[in-house]
Amino acid sequence: MNWNTRLTELLGCKYPIIQGAFGGFGTSALAAPVSAAGGFGIITGSALRTPEKLRDDIRKARSMTGAPFGVNFSIGMCPNVEGLRDVAIEERVPVIFTSAFRADEHGKRIKEAGLKWIHKVASIQHAIAAEKQGADAVVIVGLEGTAFKSISQLPTLTGITTAIRSIKIPIIAAGGIGDARGFVAALCMGAEGVYMGTRFLATNECPVSDSYKQKLVEAKPWDSEYRDRALTPPKPEEYAKLMGSKGDMPLDKWLQHLESTMFGHKPDGEIDWDSGINVEVALRIAGGSLAVGMIDSVVSVRELIDTIVRDAEAILSQQGNIGRLVF
Repeated sequence: MNWNTRLTELLGCKYPIIQGAFGGFGTSALAAPVSAAGGFGIITGSALRTPEKLRDDIRKARSMTGAPFGVNFSIGMCPNVEGLRDVAIEERVPVIFTSAFRADEHGKRIKEAGLKWIHKVASIQHAIAAEKQGADAVVIVGLEGTAFKSISQLPTLTGITTAIRSIKIPIIAAGGIGDARGFVAALCMGAEGVYMGTRFLATNECPVSDSYKQKLVEAKPWDSEYRDRALTPPKPEEYAKLMGSKGDMPLDKWLQHLESTMFGHKPDGEIDWDSGINVEVALRIAGGSLAVGMIDSVVSVRELIDTIVRDAEAILSQQGNIGRLVF
């Protein structure tokens, strides 16, 4: 089956399946196998921390696969983001992702260099703004997803089907997607690809502990650890106060307040920004999304992608008119 969409044309990959960014451990170790399997892998800038280490990892990924991959930068949460961004541009990484906060200046620099810019957001309003600022595509993360929330964030189903009415550039669906059914559903909603984080955590290549992977296998989406953090956005007044305080304190201290506000609890331990956000801290902040409900085993990246594509093709071939969707 031909899985070509505007997104695969933009990214240069075989399947419109993107691996999410992982602060602390999102390196070539995972990104390269994802791209080699036909998806689109992402190296996370903050995981490498310095321009020199990012350059080395980009080159390492290229030694592992000839397939294209991208680099992600979380604006306002990634140290030396300008230097890291410039390395990605110098290395001619074809697609650069930004996330977290407004990134139009970075997007302008990326586009001037002749590269593609995709911005990840948690609300339709921010997706519309990114389109106006020149983004080539947007990732819209629904409430079912992981990490920090927006006060105007919607569930994936509602968010994507609403956004498609007013956004013309390709939309990438994220939040609670981890199998063929979610993949096909996202395309039927109007998205042109999916962005999966949690499901890629439970793969052989992902550099997190086997015990954490097993925890994801045993987890249920109705467990409070996942349900409550996913479906509880921050209080508007607390969010406004937090945003107003950015820049008034060291970044590591501000991140502590951010985590507390976004997740509604006092974080365990301190973030040592000087030594980088390690795997444990990254998992504490990102954790697992409601996509844990789709995880029943730890498999290789290739097996995961092949299974999603095979099962998606079977679903479409059995659904009459749905099978005639033009991808």
